[in-house]
Amino acid sequence: MATGSSPRPGDTDSLPTPRQARRSLGAMPRIRARWIGWLLLIGIALHALVPGGEGPLVASEARAKEAAERESLVSLARLEPASGVVNVAAGASDVVRQVLVQDGSEVTESQVLVLLESYELRAAELDAARIELERADLGPLEIEAQKARIRAVQAELDYAKDEVSSQEGLSEKGFSAGKEFREAQLQVLRAEEQLNESNALLERRIANLDLARREAENRVQQAEARLEQTMIRSPLNGRVLRVRIREGERVDQNPVVSIAATQTMMAVAEVHANEIRLVRVGQRAVFSSPALPDALSGQVDSVGQMIFSNNVIGEDPTAPRGLRVVEVRVRLEPNELARKMTHLEGQLRIHLEDREQP
Repeated sequence: MATGSSPRPGDTDSLPTPRQARRSLGAMPRIRARWIGWLLLIGIALHALVPGGEGPLVASEARAKEAAERESLVSLARLEPASGVVNVAAGASDVVRQVLVQDGSEVTESQVLVLLESYELRAAELDAARIELERADLGPLEIEAQKARIRAVQAELDYAKDEVSSQEGLSEKGFSAGKEFREAQLQVLRAEEQLNESNALLERRIANLDLARREAENRVQQAEARLEQTMIRSPLNGRVLRVRIREGERVDQNPVVSIAATQTMMAVAEVHANEIRLVRVGQRAVFSSPALPDALSGQVDSVGQMIFSNNVIGEDPTAPRGLRVVEVRVRLEPNELARKMTHLEGQLRIHLEDREQP
């Protein structure tokens, strides 16, 4: 083949040697090689993020299938009365005179729990106000007495007028001196003034009758309110959980007695926000604790509507804090021992097979 002639197809002598091929590859632009390398790295990273080469939709479906197959979920919980714990306080600053209950006492609504030092003084003021009310109730009797006095004055006036007429006739006939006639006239004037005064007093008493009674009733109500402030009463039917004060101590705005309706106990669980979608009202649940000989069964009564940080961490000092949880309340079966263990911490298992199907 002549030098400078172009190679023809099928001419093996015209193929490049291996050394010439390597030179051709080395002549490839460097920027193209860099792009190929970056694309390879991105592909490897995406493959590692999705195991088995599956996409996000497949992974989401797998998680949903796993949740559907779960039979129950477990969370930490604590025991609380259905009514919650009520911390009863005094209405005014005073000194404790007498504590009428103790820890564990069964109480009824409006029962007096504590008496304060000013009780006797306020009770005496109430007695005085009630006496004033009784006196106001005597108003109609005083009005009748005043009417009787008016009738007596009227009789005296009539007698005085008759005496004037008699003295006037005697004086005209010369049988009486003018002095007796003038005295009779003076008696008439006095009787008329007494009658006018008695009538005015009667009108005033009639006008003040209703006002006096309302004033007396108002004083009684005020005295009763002041007396009520010296007595600390139970707001509900329940059990005294703790007496927080002793006789002789001063009360201000701090609670003096903690009370709760422990007839119905609740297990208050803190379910992680990511799992709360699995919980429904009516699901079966079981509360257990080493302090209880047997587990307590119940049903989910309510599911909270707010996310907050967890409060129950159990006995593990390394337990995580600041978890985002939702409060779930479970109404438990009656148990006498559980009634005495408010705020007991334990474990709550909620059975998810009872949840509603979407």
